Amino acid sequence: MTLDETETVLTNWLQQALSASGELPQGMTPAAWVAARFSEWWRNRASDTIGDAERATIAVREELMRLGGWEPFGEALHELIHLQDALGDLRGLMRLPAGSDS
Repeated sequence: MTLDETETVLTNWLQQALSASGELPQGMTPAAWVAARFSEWWRNRASDTIGDAERATIAVREELMRLGGWEPFGEALHELIHLQDALGDLRGLMRLPAGSDS
């Protein structure tokens, strides 16, 4: 996700929220509406990217195990566990749905 893409998305929502022809849900401010739209969009994008990283860690673990496992690659597998934990923590901090492959 590039800065230009983010700015374009936010500009579009700001225009919609402030448009005289648009209508927001009862009691919702334009700022709250834009924030809700952005959060949903951003979580979907971030979830896809983190999911890709989680799937990559699974593939790396499987390959290291295929090549000999803990005996020759123990340190790398240990670091991979830390990476998987960190991705899970990041997913939680960002309030992303649980990954289906992890």
